[in-house]
Amino acid sequence: MHIARLTLLAAILSAAGCASGPLTLDDDLIVAGQRVGEVQIGMPLATLIAVKGTPLRTAPIANSNATTYTFPEGLTVGAHDEVYWIIVEDARFHTPDGVRPGTEQIHARASLGKPRCVRTQDETTLYDYGKLYFDVANDTGRVTRVGVVGQERRCEE
Repeated sequence: MHIARLTLLAAILSAAGCASGPLTLDDDLIVAGQRVGEVQIGMPLATLIAVKGTPLRTAPIANSNATTYTFPEGLTVGAHDEVYWIIVEDARFHTPDGVRPGTEQIHARASLGKPRCVRTQDETTLYDYGKLYFDVANDTGRVTRVGVVGQERRCEE
């Protein structure tokens, strides 16, 4: 009798789990080295277009077979046959720690810790964490964009 109740309980819990539906990645989350919302590193180009629709603009990437695809929502993707990198400029997208475009540099650094390298240019400073990086406007001290890559880039300080 006890085994029958446990079997029935397991069946009910299993059915309830199935009823909740599949996991969705449409959550505006930036995950280092993996994804921004539903766009994933390694996603086939055809899937990217199916998910995001026709880009607003495309531009070839110099000295490569890849192309930059710019979508609404401040989302830019570098891809050839698959997605290599993703950049976001819309404050709706955020890391699990809350870093997003518009975040003050001090809060982004406090959330993510010490970067692998920092590169300052005329208008922006790049903070590189390996598979995640962000740019800060030098005049405002706020994050302007957050990028995700599948493989760590070479640090050029």
